[in-house]
Amino acid sequence: MSTEPTSTFDCPNCDTTAPSTSVPYDTLGYAVCPVCSYSGGPIATDD
Repeated sequence: MSTEPTSTFDCPNCDTTAPSTSVPYDTLGYAVCPVCSYSGGPIATDD
């Protein structure tokens, strides 16, 4: 039996780790933390 590593979601805001298959996604496709509702997105930079 082979075991493949599973993808996980690691929230940078509250340090929650969850399987990526159990994490909801917003309308733009970014993962939303199931604990604190943090949603990552593109980082704005000032050039």
